[in-house]
Amino acid sequence: MTADTVARAAATAGLAQPYAELGLTPAEYDRIQETLGRRPTSAELALYSVMWSEHCSYKSSKVHLRQFADKAPASAALLAGIGHNAGVVDIGQGYAVTFKIESHNHPSYVEPHQGAATGVGGIVRDILAMGARPVAVLDALRFGPAAAPDTGRVLPGVVSGISFYGNCLGLPNIGGELDFDACYAGNPLVNALCVGVMRHGDLQVAAARGLGNQVILFGSATGPDGVGGASVLASAASRTSGRPGWPARPPSWPRPGPAACTSGWTQCHCATPRWGRPRS
Repeated sequence: MTADTVARAAATAGLAQPYAELGLTPAEYDRIQETLGRRPTSAELALYSVMWSEHCSYKSSKVHLRQFADKAPASAALLAGIGHNAGVVDIGQGYAVTFKIESHNHPSYVEPHQGAATGVGGIVRDILAMGARPVAVLDALRFGPAAAPDTGRVLPGVVSGISFYGNCLGLPNIGGELDFDACYAGNPLVNALCVGVMRHGDLQVAAARGLGNQVILFGSATGPDGVGGASVLASAASRTSGRPGWPARPPSWPRPGPAACTSGWTQCHCATPRWGRPRS
């Protein structure tokens, strides 16, 4: 099999690529080619499809989400808001708290335990990305009728996934809410929230500048789900093609992991990275 290198991509401009199967529109594919000045390599196409997916980029809703930033009243207490990995609020005496809530709805419906667990992992990642130490998690759950067979399938896995991931990291679940209604049948809402604590001086933002910066990757090996991860489970394709091969794996950063991440900011002396989902 010939490697699809940048040089090969530049020399084979007319090669057909499965952009539609990866969830990209013709207009998006054209824009990728315009940006790169050539067709993307197979690896680049896969990465674009993930990062431009609804799950990762909120491409259909961000026009509305921007209004929260535009219409929010100015506050000196808000150290980081819309556009950052998590919100950071000054609580006095040089300390701040950071919050992040993330929904993992369709992934949790397809694969309840792993979908909910990685939802918790995603918000813990974002708290760490701000330079904070995670201290607790919460969750807000909505399911179909309590007596429905499908609720009996989904609910236990969601609960076990949330508790499992938090316990692996030593994070207590300090609260949440649960409700049942027929409108959530087949479309549960699984919202997980993480809270972190930090000093003002430890605040990090998703920006890196300059040349020669080091990149550190750690996490579980990429599984049968490929580079798509949860974005595949959240896509329209997964609703018609069935369950993809989601590997059952625990967090690759157990209890020492968060401490290693926060100490890394001061030990590495490198530019602030943009944290991605744990993979290597």
